[in-house]
Amino acid sequence: MRLSLWTVLLLSILFNAAKGTNYHHNPRVTLTEKDVSFRRHRLSGEHNRTELLQGPKDYSIYVGGHRKMFLIDFQAPSQSKEGVCEYDITILHKDEEDLFVCGTNGIHPVCCHTPKETLCSCKTYSAEGSAPFSVNERAPSLYIEKELYSTANLYAQGDGAGIRRHGGTRGRIWSGANKTEQIYVGMTLSGPRADRLQDRIYTFLVERNLDQHPEADLWVSRVTQVCKADRGGTKAILQNQWTSLLSAQLFCGLPERKLGFKHLLDVSILHADSWRDSRVYALFTNGWGMSAVCIYTMGDIDDVFTKSSLKGNRKPVPNSHPIKCVEDSRKLPQEVLRQRKDYQETNDWVRPVNGSGPFMVSHHHYRHIRADRVSGKGLRQHTVLLLSLERGAVHKVLEQNGQAFIIAELHPFSHRTHIQNMLLQPSTKRLYVSTSSEVVELDLRSCQGYGQQCEDCVLARDPYCGWDGSQCTAASGHTIQDVEHGSYLMCKEGGKTAKNVVPHEVHRVPLSARFFLQCPMLSSHAQYRWHHQEQQRECLPAEGQCLLLIEKMSPELEGNYSCVASERDYVWTLIQYELQTEIDTGQLVPSSQHELKTESKSEQLVSFSIAPLLPLLLTLIN
Repeated sequence: MRLSLWTVLLLSILFNAAKGTNYHHNPRVTLTEKDVSFRRHRLSGEHNRTELLQGPKDYSIYVGGHRKMFLIDFQAPSQSKEGVCEYDITILHKDEEDLFVCGTNGIHPVCCHTPKETLCSCKTYSAEGSAPFSVNERAPSLYIEKELYSTANLYAQGDGAGIRRHGGTRGRIWSGANKTEQIYVGMTLSGPRADRLQDRIYTFLVERNLDQHPEADLWVSRVTQVCKADRGGTKAILQNQWTSLLSAQLFCGLPERKLGFKHLLDVSILHADSWRDSRVYALFTNGWGMSAVCIYTMGDIDDVFTKSSLKGNRKPVPNSHPIKCVEDSRKLPQEVLRQRKDYQETNDWVRPVNGSGPFMVSHHHYRHIRADRVSGKGLRQHTVLLLSLERGAVHKVLEQNGQAFIIAELHPFSHRTHIQNMLLQPSTKRLYVSTSSEVVELDLRSCQGYGQQCEDCVLARDPYCGWDGSQCTAASGHTIQDVEHGSYLMCKEGGKTAKNVVPHEVHRVPLSARFFLQCPMLSSHAQYRWHHQEQQRECLPAEGQCLLLIEKMSPELEGNYSCVASERDYVWTLIQYELQTEIDTGQLVPSSQHELKTESKSEQLVSFSIAPLLPLLLTLIN
């Protein structure tokens, strides 16, 4: 199609659509392998499921997959190794000197303890009820003091998911039969508490809603608790079953807008010095494909479990509630055990911190969430969330004063793919993401992609990054940053501003020829305009470039053109062009990246990649 008709129309549509975009719900910058430090390891074979675990040293991880286990050392790749297994790995934990591994052949789940050096060299034992039957079953687990807390299905056909304890000195504890389908998404220790006897295990799950009303949600999200010290009940009531099991609904929504999020997808826990201050970052979705992140504290969850009345319970038994963990639950009175068996759901719901709504609501389709705590200057602490998208990208999101700021969209893969799992190493600030065939290490302190000026670095508001006087680098006590506000004035105050050298290009353009200028749109939160002879023209955004179209070159269009960006009161020039007219030439001088081709003296076409825009273009043509 000729530039004068279809391309101009297409770019105009895209421009008008972009003007209506809420920038703060989009990533400020998009970073690829050219901008961020990625290290990758190709996995031999194809893996429907990948389990990730911190390795024996920094920058190393264990990976469990399809009949194989890998030890990957990203600093010393030659020291990486793999072991052949007889099963697909579904559970992977550390156990002092060994690894605790569980897997399945699709029919019989097994577990074993394997030396860390040999990988999968161990004698297995049957693990029905401990490990999943299928690699497609999500079953989070904990391994604490040689006790395995698992949520795997008890039966191969399903319908038997529940929290169970295996091993250790306190013996095996099971859940009762479920009334409906349950899918567990996370598990954590609520503790350590001052009285270690009161330590709890929290699990996070979704279950199919029993309410058959046409407007009822299909799923209900819950958090459950059990006492770590629980030994089950008597032979008559709750023998080898939890006596401390309670369940509470998780609320995440905006009631004033009648917008709710009922389907829990993933959780990430940030533990604090005081267990009550530990935070749960929960990722939800709803029937419209929207995503939300709600934040809960362990203290608020504990308050619901210890203070709420129980649903359906009209005959309180003295001293039976709130539930307190006891040394030997087998000695509890019969009437207490009977009540704990019959009434296990709280009337109160767990609500987000400070009674607020979702911390973040987005139209992006997120699938995983990981939370990291980043130290700032002084005693400041910042929280960064890493959220995976369904197409294989990762959003780095700042949590600041209850507001979300999407710092960047990271592209660790050159193609669209499905991220199966993510592992964060807080000590090294590395994020590991896995697909069916590859594991990539993302350095969260890789900062050079934000730009070459102090202002670029500060505007990024990335807690991992700061300006050291010559480059944007890993933040330290000597670098400049302003995570709270992103004020570029910090650069002048710090006296570390580098001189900005604006690229300048000269182009000779034939009279009456069509021509366009381009300028990189580095920040999606900035506004871009072209300046020429005291006039301003808005740009046509396309493929991350700000374009200026000159329909017909003439002497009055000669002169300097500057691409000027403005963001948070900071204004800077990205590139300058000088256009001169060229009289009657058959060949045009190619511009910096786009070649001008001549069909005739009165009609010329501009060649540039519009592959991503072809579907819309074809729609316009048809």
